[in-house]
Amino acid sequence: MSTLFNLTNWRRIKKGPGTVTALLAMADPVARRAMKQAILRDIPASIIETDSKKDFHHSLTFSEIDLIIADAELNGSFTFDLVEQIRFGRLHCHAFPLVVMLTAHQRDGLYQQVADCGADLVIPSAGAADCISDHVANLTYGRKPFVVAPHYIGPERRTATRENEPSAEQLDVPNPLATRAGAVREEEYRRSVSVATHNISLMRRCLYSIRQVPGGSARAINDNKGFSA
Repeated sequence: MSTLFNLTNWRRIKKGPGTVTALLAMADPVARRAMKQAILRDIPASIIETDSKKDFHHSLTFSEIDLIIADAELNGSFTFDLVEQIRFGRLHCHAFPLVVMLTAHQRDGLYQQVADCGADLVIPSAGAADCISDHVANLTYGRKPFVVAPHYIGPERRTATRENEPSAEQLDVPNPLATRAGAVREEEYRRSVSVATHNISLMRRCLYSIRQVPGGSARAINDNKGFSA
């Protein structure tokens, strides 16, 4: 958790009712302007714009963000590692902003890295502004639960359980867009952030638990049952 803008400070913030704080980290000013206009047509929003990874990081450090829409590669710098830092509680005041990553690369190595960062959605950058309204509506009322793994925290990406691999435990997480839309009271939302943050911490601790097994050897186990928001 950032020491500059931690949960204690965040609880004192009084956000305007109904106003979504969105961060657009997009290199192309024309595409960024189109995205901004598309968002403002649908929802009341306070929009922060940036075209550099440095300013992207700065905004995440010092602002409470509800919705992030970002290029996976911003003027030569990959940005998906910032999303991973958010999900692991190392950046931003909490781990649960809605994140839409934009990429021009489909189904290659870079795409897989973006998918692995914990974003709620990964979509093509071409024409993203034209479809963002539908995506925002879907995310507002249909956010996927998170799974917690040693190297991943974010929405469940698998559509089916892999053979010989147990299903990961799912955790319902707060939805800032639903809160700004009035579906959840602000006090309830902030309380749910604290609960989900605590539960993720417990689940990660259990992932790294070490138990002795016969013969004196030790092995790491995944035993996170019983923790849910």
